[in-house]
Amino acid sequence: MSRVSTGGLVFEIADLIDHPGKEREVSGTADDIRIEMEDVLVESPVGVTARLRWVIEGILTRFHAEARASMRCTRCLLEWDETLAIDGDQLFGVEPDEDGYGLGQGMTIDLSGPVRDELGLTLPTAPRCRGDCRGLCPVCGNDLNRDPCGGHEDDSDSPFAVLKDLFDS
Repeated sequence: MSRVSTGGLVFEIADLIDHPGKEREVSGTADDIRIEMEDVLVESPVGVTARLRWVIEGILTRFHAEARASMRCTRCLLEWDETLAIDGDQLFGVEPDEDGYGLGQGMTIDLSGPVRDELGLTLPTAPRCRGDCRGLCPVCGNDLNRDPCGGHEDDSDSPFAVLKDLFDS
């Protein structure tokens, strides 16, 4: 695998231009990616390997990226780190596409934008530590996965206590 990078995820592609079907593998690391959502954080470095191929429309890239994500369960608030692996495709044409990705000046392409986009689309909006997470007790705050609480039956102080018997037969 050759590494022809002018820095980060910017790759020279002059050797591929106007050579239909010619391809090359490249790799690099993005040091400027940061995606932060309420319960998810992805920070650099992001490792990327890609196959670049000249097609009639420009440079077609197929890439694989891996990044560490710090997550917090939206049910029980457990925090953990996870490695995310994504695959993506991007065509860098002579004219930039609707996202602004095109062949750069000096015969280069920059994969950092498409990689950031694919990572952002992969992140869960409501991460859970596991599929059957029971969350926290709404009364005492116990983590119901580790320590199920067995009380809280006296809800006579609740303004909704009068509704309790509404549907009893």
